[in-house]
Amino acid sequence: MSDASVETPSTTLPIATGAQVRAVMMRLLRRHPGRTLAVAVLFLAASALGIVLPACLGRIVDAVSTDAGFPVVAGWVGGAGAGAIGAALVMLWAMRVLTALVQDALAELREDVFAAAMRLPVSTVDDGETSDLLSRVTGDVDAVAEAGGNVVPGLLSAAFAIGVSLVALTALDPWLALAGIASVPFYVLGTRAFLRRSRVVFREVRVREAARSQAVLEAVEGLETLTALNEQGHALARVRVRAEQSIRVQIEGVRLRNRLFRWINGGELVGLAALLTTGFFLQSNGAITVGMVTTAALVFHRLFGPIGQLIFSLDDIQRAAIGLARLVGVIDLAPTLPPVASGGHVSSRDQSAAADAPPRRTAIELNDLSFHYPTTGRGVSDVTLRIESGTTAALVGASGSGKSTLARVIAGHHPPTSGTLHLGADAPAPYYVSQELHQFRGSIADNMRLVAPAASDDEIAAALEAVGAQWAVSAMSAPTETPLDEGRIQQLAIARALLADPEIVILDEATADVGLHHRDAVEEAIVALRAGRTTVLIAHRLEPASTADQIVVFADGLTAQQGTHDDLVGRDGLYRSFWLAQADARTSAPGGTHHTDFPDSTEDMETPR
Repeated sequence: MSDASVETPSTTLPIATGAQVRAVMMRLLRRHPGRTLAVAVLFLAASALGIVLPACLGRIVDAVSTDAGFPVVAGWVGGAGAGAIGAALVMLWAMRVLTALVQDALAELREDVFAAAMRLPVSTVDDGETSDLLSRVTGDVDAVAEAGGNVVPGLLSAAFAIGVSLVALTALDPWLALAGIASVPFYVLGTRAFLRRSRVVFREVRVREAARSQAVLEAVEGLETLTALNEQGHALARVRVRAEQSIRVQIEGVRLRNRLFRWINGGELVGLAALLTTGFFLQSNGAITVGMVTTAALVFHRLFGPIGQLIFSLDDIQRAAIGLARLVGVIDLAPTLPPVASGGHVSSRDQSAAADAPPRRTAIELNDLSFHYPTTGRGVSDVTLRIESGTTAALVGASGSGKSTLARVIAGHHPPTSGTLHLGADAPAPYYVSQELHQFRGSIADNMRLVAPAASDDEIAAALEAVGAQWAVSAMSAPTETPLDEGRIQQLAIARALLADPEIVILDEATADVGLHHRDAVEEAIVALRAGRTTVLIAHRLEPASTADQIVVFADGLTAQQGTHDDLVGRDGLYRSFWLAQADARTSAPGGTHHTDFPDSTEDMETPR
């Protein structure tokens, strides 16, 4: 990929329509009808009291111009002060009620989003960039929360103030209201031009930010591979390109706001000039007093703040609206996902053995198996593989080559699109150990009994000792007060698998997120788990794969090579090339302790694992 090329990030999770977003918001508000009504009444009252001050100031002008006397002036001054204080107190009350309502609604929205995200099938999340869902439950939630705390109060205050002010101007004299309308074309044209582009721009900002995050995540996760093959420059260039694309879109957003500001300032100037000119002629003809013109000018000037606040916050509203649409897309997707259609066939121990079922010694057999994600089209094609009981098959290849996808198909996460997958007649569902690190609540024993609730302390201790986790035996029943490091968490995961005693175990890059300091201990635990059971080992690093009974090399979703380590090293091909590169890296590294992963190709680095 050229550093200057422009990538078009794809999102596979849906973005809700405006109607869907409104339906969710109405559902949230209907849960709090009393407070919703109280907010509307209080904001209306505060806006009405806000008119008292300019009305009293206009009366003061008339009183002074007609020499009405000090008591009259003092009375209107007192009225102005009372109106201002009353408006402030009622607004504070309204803000307090609104804040509580918004916070409760946001908390419920957050819960709905996270609950929906947890219900999404693995295939839906995998079908695209992993940062899409991550950016929604983090950045989009934060954007909506920020808008709820900062934008919504100002938006409601501005909307009620504008409505009440227009009614007040009309009550003073309809001609004054019509004069103020001279500013409307500026507001309308400027706002329409802004909205026409801003929704596209701010949606692109969110997508570009997610793409940038994806590039950073892939660079961090593949650090060892990139370092070993001197590919850091490519990864950094990719991060830089995506960051620059994000910045360019944000700069376009700033330009949009600046153009909007010019339209608004022009509208304020034209509107106020038209109102004062109309007021001058009306007062000259005796239709209204100077005080009424003063009141009208103050009321119109009072609109500058709310209108400016309303329009200037359109970018925040747009960002929040896009974030809300992305969140509602997750909520609406979760309960409506249909089961993935399967064109292939899976047989297991709970089905009667077919006439053409494989022999019992075969634990896993794949015949022309294919699986492709429906949106991105990534996956594996025409895989034929036979794994004998008690043996280990290692699947290796670059990121995005299809090895982890195939592992998930074998594990039952995705049904095959075509072809067949046979598990041994007596084989239960495979036990799947991923690279994700999870420390569950409770003691170490509680963590272990998740897979075997009836396991005795002696059985748990034996499993822990078998994987080299002697450190955990003495503290087995004590509550875990501090988080464990990544190596110990993964040791417990391997020990849990050993305690479950599955016939088939799938290890999907189980050491990927384990630091070098703990990797040897975790790999020793994996050796203990593999002993005597059928294992599918997905590996980015070739050293663990070299001990497997057979190795399958994947490239672009296809099986590029298949054989034992000695066979593959002895003939030209991907495996031999990268094994030799690995050996060179080990001999050149200080102390000879350098670990080398299977490399990410230029194309494969564009797609998450």
